[in-house]
Amino acid sequence: MRIPVDLTGTWDFIADLDPTYHARHGGFHRPDANRRHWQPVPVPGVWQLYGERYAIFEGVCWFAREFTAPDVPADSRAELRFGAVNYLAHVYLNGEHVGSHEGGYTAFALDVTGKVRPGVNHLAVQVDNRATTIKWPPCLGYFNYGGIHRAVCLDIIVGMSLAEVALTAVPDEHGWVLAVTGRVSAPHPGSIIRISKGDGLSWEACIGADGAVAARVPVRETPAWSPEQPHLEPVAVELLNADREVVDRYAGDFGFRSLGLRDGRLALNGRPYALKGVCYVYDSPTSGLVMTPEQLEADLRLMKEAGCNAVRCHYPMDAAFYDACDRLGLLVWIEPPVYCYHPGDAETGTRFADPVWLALAQQQAREMIAVARNHPCVAIYGIGNECNTANPEAEAFFRALAATVREADATCLLSYAALYGLVGPIADIVDVLGINAYWGWYEKIWENRMPAESDGTCPSGPVEPEPIDLTPMRRMLDAVLARKQDLALLLTEFGADSVPGSYAASRDLWSENYHADLLRAIFALAAEYPQITGTFPFCFSDYRDPSKVPNGYWHELNLKGLVDYRRRKKMAFSAVQASYSAAPAAPDAGE
Repeated sequence: MRIPVDLTGTWDFIADLDPTYHARHGGFHRPDANRRHWQPVPVPGVWQLYGERYAIFEGVCWFAREFTAPDVPADSRAELRFGAVNYLAHVYLNGEHVGSHEGGYTAFALDVTGKVRPGVNHLAVQVDNRATTIKWPPCLGYFNYGGIHRAVCLDIIVGMSLAEVALTAVPDEHGWVLAVTGRVSAPHPGSIIRISKGDGLSWEACIGADGAVAARVPVRETPAWSPEQPHLEPVAVELLNADREVVDRYAGDFGFRSLGLRDGRLALNGRPYALKGVCYVYDSPTSGLVMTPEQLEADLRLMKEAGCNAVRCHYPMDAAFYDACDRLGLLVWIEPPVYCYHPGDAETGTRFADPVWLALAQQQAREMIAVARNHPCVAIYGIGNECNTANPEAEAFFRALAATVREADATCLLSYAALYGLVGPIADIVDVLGINAYWGWYEKIWENRMPAESDGTCPSGPVEPEPIDLTPMRRMLDAVLARKQDLALLLTEFGADSVPGSYAASRDLWSENYHADLLRAIFALAAEYPQITGTFPFCFSDYRDPSKVPNGYWHELNLKGLVDYRRRKKMAFSAVQASYSAAPAAPDAGE
């Protein structure tokens, strides 16, 4: 039996402006700490939205609250569960340090068995999001929100319980087999597992002596899940004691689908399938990093309206996001934030060779997969983005990370996003290779080619549009494929920045016109390469980006969105919509 205690809601909050001193003389973690001047705030939340004084604050902050726990048997277990805290969290229960977690976008649980008291308890969390603290990502290409930005709960477990339940759809000649694995904590003699699919039928399986669960359930006449037909079935895995009473239960909607490669192309449910994707850096103008159902629903429906059947996320997402993608029909690429690490080509002793950094990347990958594992929408796990894979220590790092991901979930494809075709040994590690390349954009603005200020007069002759020359992109693709002709490719980042509402018949740089026409040209180029099995323009919406240097156009926002920060459609949205509607993903993709 599980007794959940919801810990979302109002917490007390304070910024710790001298954490070194307060660590010795403070006591913010103690139940008797004076919180008279602490601010009541919502959790989930990000402190940048708690008040103007915190709008760009990076540092150390504290959260605290009291909660009431029920009186439970002495042999019960208890876990504190956090959906995500950015970045480093130190957790205290009733004044005692009960654990820490590093990584800003993954769920974690802390064992607090024997530390929770019946009645009132005090919980405090120190959160540190300083850039100097953060390991992954080592480069802040998106805004560094701080706080407890996903749900928190206390899970009290009495007696036996289910853990690590994994569902896998295996196609066979009669339809599907549902493979169920997991484990039972503290199994009792005579207990069994019961699996049902919502059709009134159930399947029972024994539990191993070590608590292992392994069952295969034949499933007939169930439609395959696909973005075009996102068919879901309710699946329940129940733990029954010797009296056939349900003592624990895992339940959710599940889609039956298969993924693989066929003739060098991605295959969904046994058929070639083209990914019509978009990159997604989640950032809400009203909730920041907090993934509200309303914002997720609005964003995903706009992606579907643009013709997208896939989305690439640049960090692990909340379970609510995967639920929505399951329901609406979007394949998902997710990745731990192993992002833009660039040691020199001959440098040694790098973070790639540091076991602490590797262990953290592996931890984040496992935590990411634990949340995403049973969602049919999740199709691709990335193992990195735009790192220097020419470094001699990179290959061993990425091979170890790839092995970790495959061990955790072998049902999805493995990928990596290489910058400008700098592939190195990665092509031999992954299933499908992503290429990030902003030809047609950065080489122009790096030349400081900004639009000239108008003198207010109209040109006397015809205006020549800004040229778009993708010869360098073609050369890059040819060079990558010269090494491995049958390599399955994805164009995973491309595009330009456009100032919302800036239009120019002459297709000036930074105009919506140039942005839209560049996307159209890249889609046309991609269609010439049969090895390209999907495209992911960057990105869905404008978002806060501290890496962008203010230059008269960038002003704390990355402007590459198909929609602006407040989700108004740009011309780029229509360009993607037209390109994706012109080419089907695959005939009968849902069969």
